[in-house]
Amino acid sequence: MRVAVLITVFNRIDKTIRCLDSLFNSLTNAKDIHIHVYLTDDGSTDGTKELLIERYGISGLTILDGNGSLYWNGGMINSWRSAINEGGFDGYLWLNNDSVVYNNIWEEIVEADNYSLKNYCKRGIYVGSTQDPKLGHFTYGGFVYTNKWTLKDKFILPNGDFQLCQAAHGNITYVSDEVVQSEGIFFDGYIHSGGDHDYSYRAFKKGFPVIVLRDYVGACENDHDEVYGSDFKSLKFKNRIRYLNSPLGFNMKNTLLFQKRCFPYRYFPVLIAGYFKAFFPNIYFRIYKNMRS
Repeated sequence: MRVAVLITVFNRIDKTIRCLDSLFNSLTNAKDIHIHVYLTDDGSTDGTKELLIERYGISGLTILDGNGSLYWNGGMINSWRSAINEGGFDGYLWLNNDSVVYNNIWEEIVEADNYSLKNYCKRGIYVGSTQDPKLGHFTYGGFVYTNKWTLKDKFILPNGDFQLCQAAHGNITYVSDEVVQSEGIFFDGYIHSGGDHDYSYRAFKKGFPVIVLRDYVGACENDHDEVYGSDFKSLKFKNRIRYLNSPLGFNMKNTLLFQKRCFPYRYFPVLIAGYFKAFFPNIYFRIYKNMRS
């Protein structure tokens, strides 16, 4: 199996090294797995490119230069296109540089591939679950939507068996070339987040199996601030609007794009709710909590 590993980074060199060390170490007992890493460095200022070349050389690692404004989705697209241009891969592994890969990852992917072919007569997307490196609880992976109006979701935790889900985080997720031949790569309309949920959900809707791997295959801390614990409500109005539209904030553009492509009936309600959030944050978050609980 030939796998292209897709990564995008901006600074965080220590985390990137831990990620790549764990990735390369995972190949020790995976004799039939051959990987090539396509890593987009989106304008890092901490010497990422030079340090990675010094540590790993260029064998098995292609470092691509971003323009400094690609964010996660654009950087992953850049890596993915480069891998496709070189060709010959059986699949593509989305890998966040803040994830540490466990040694069982390749066995899990190979077995998921066999399971998918046996049960669905096609290859699919195989979602790796991650856990907190200190506490051990679930952090990222696959999920299903339990309410089509609120998009309340439920994570599918590893339980020793392969399980179907509807959408996935892109922390450690494998996409078979069969899916790529049909669905292409991430949609380039997203700025930062959203591409992984969009891609996996639309593939699911097209009939491709989206399968959660049997066991945890990595560690990744959930370092995203809980929106309800943030100081968004105390910001001045103009700053709330700015945060509403920021790619690293509520990312309204991505949110609306996701609704339009995946849940179009939610587009206008979400648009209205977005600005209600900025005008009346205390009321909005109280209602939102009740709806999602």
